Amino acid sequence: MLHAAAALRQAKQRVLQGFDEVIQAQYRAQFGRYFTRQGLLNATRIGEHVESTQYGVSEAMAEAGSHAVLRMNSITSSGWLDLSDLKYADLSSQDAAATTLQDGDLLFNRTNSRELVGKCAIWRGEPGRYSFASYLVRLRLKPTLLPEYLWATLNSPYGKYRLFNAAKQAVSMANVSPTDLARISIPLPPVEEQSLFAAFVREVERQRGQISVSGARMQTLQPALITEALSGRLTAAWREQHAQALAEAARERDARLGAPTPQVMVRITEHAPAERRTDLARPRRQALIEQLSSFQHAVWNTLRVEWRGAVLTDDPAAFEEFCTSPQTAWRQEGFAAGREQVRRALEQLAAMGLIRKMSLPRPDPNTGRTEYLTAFRP
Repeated sequence: MLHAAAALRQAKQRVLQGFDEVIQAQYRAQFGRYFTRQGLLNATRIGEHVESTQYGVSEAMAEAGSHAVLRMNSITSSGWLDLSDLKYADLSSQDAAATTLQDGDLLFNRTNSRELVGKCAIWRGEPGRYSFASYLVRLRLKPTLLPEYLWATLNSPYGKYRLFNAAKQAVSMANVSPTDLARISIPLPPVEEQSLFAAFVREVERQRGQISVSGARMQTLQPALITEALSGRLTAAWREQHAQALAEAARERDARLGAPTPQVMVRITEHAPAERRTDLARPRRQALIEQLSSFQHAVWNTLRVEWRGAVLTDDPAAFEEFCTSPQTAWRQEGFAAGREQVRRALEQLAAMGLIRKMSLPRPDPNTGRTEYLTAFRP
């Protein structure tokens, strides 16, 4: 039953999407001829047919107040009003009078993301006291331009394209002001033709409203079904009809749970690894050693045979000791090499992989900081 409820909810969404497609199909059928490769036929600017515009209120909103306030999310991306999540505000008489809504008013979302800015919906005179927030603009049109036609035009691919290009980006939000909207050109069919389309839109609205009401009931149905299922009341009749089968299944379950656990024996056999041979030939390393100059060979042997420790080349005193120590001086004096030649030889030996180059930490007793010195070791 829960699966059936979920399937019904998905079917409702598909039907609602179908209404959007039907309206756009009817719009193309009636007004497609006004869009030609040469441009718009009987073109006009929207501003020439707007009687008045009004920005919404900027009052703080809460869960209660004198007026329900429509916000950005009160208009769906396909141009329908969604009054399921309203906020409220206590408005002054002046603000309430300025932002009243009457049947046929067009609510235009002037600020939103670049993709959603410009979405609009038609107000249909819902009972109650309503207003709208400052991100919305109310348009009241002259008799020459019907709201249903303008609404469908702005929701068409052409309208969305023009709104997208008219939007001015500011940080993460985009804005289309009433002035920007007024400059947009649209075809202007005869009022009689617009009226036929308006009647079609109203009929679609009526049918869509019926589906939406049933969908709202369905939203309350699923939580109720879940509650009934968890309490056991949903399956009480079924369990009574299948009491014998359920009892047999319970006995089988208890028998399996009460059976002794099978013993599992694990045998572990240890194998000692073969002794590693250390006398293997290393032809690549030997080839590198053969390429060393006499001086490089002397420095290498000094480090690994005589010194047998790390050489701190970044520490002048330690490096001087390496170069002048009785253990090493005799080797280097034989080549008349300076300190820089010794340092270069160590770098070359490290690059060939014959010795290691590393960084060793050394705390500074004066500052308490730790500095890292370059060192070489066998």
